[in-house]
Amino acid sequence: MAIGANGIVSIVELIVYIPALIAAIIVCSRHGIHRSSGWIYTVILCVVRIAGAICQLLAINNPTDVSLLKATIIIDSIGISPLLLATLGVVSRFVDWINFSGSELFSTKQFRLVQVLITVGLILSIVGGTSGSSSDDGQVMVSTVSKVGIVLFIVAFVGITYFLVVSLGYRNTVPAQERRSSVAVAVAWPLILTRLVYSVLALFLDNSTFSIIGGNVGVHAALAVVEEFLVVIDYLILGFSLRRLEPEQQGSLAHRPWKEPRARSNRRRGQSAGREGA
Repeated sequence: MAIGANGIVSIVELIVYIPALIAAIIVCSRHGIHRSSGWIYTVILCVVRIAGAICQLLAINNPTDVSLLKATIIIDSIGISPLLLATLGVVSRFVDWINFSGSELFSTKQFRLVQVLITVGLILSIVGGTSGSSSDDGQVMVSTVSKVGIVLFIVAFVGITYFLVVSLGYRNTVPAQERRSSVAVAVAWPLILTRLVYSVLALFLDNSTFSIIGGNVGVHAALAVVEEFLVVIDYLILGFSLRRLEPEQQGSLAHRPWKEPRARSNRRRGQSAGREGA
């Protein structure tokens, strides 16, 4: 059976994401793998997209296999969560420097709330994908749970946007090298927005053009596949360009432990500032 346009896109994804995964692992090993840093999520996104491409290729020879169709929907939906979590991690590192300068913009609780929204959205996307019904022709009907999941992703994206917009006004208080974080997120912002809009259209609009299964391949590639890959490249470049922060140098937002005394957090940032000025 011919692989068709979907198969070609899947092969291209494998070609680009496998090397990207290797680069993401290098960046992650450079900066650390703790869950709040953001870098680990570039690795997760690459793994998710590789798995999605493999499922898509398998589905070509099994077009009526509902389990593969559901897996495709789930993987397509959950790919948004590491994208948002990576962005949240980059923004948290930037805001940490602003907080250290004396302008306490945001607290750990605020960032953790956005993180919880993304996590719940991820869970709902998985549950929604597994509980979706199928029609006689093998098409999977998107469940309401999946729609709630994408709404939570949108709310989280609005929160991240708010963090970014407010923090940009304090950009001059951040060391020159660390300002690259805000630039990287600003570059990624319209790409992530486009990706979210596509998901909304795919889940809420009864239109074959935007359907996750059987939709227009060119539209999917232009509004989802390309955007995700560009964001990954954007953050990998940032990861290679920023210096590594040791655990004791990380601020309370980027590190985001569940409990951390304020005095200890301030001491860590003080040590970091001292090394920066050295």
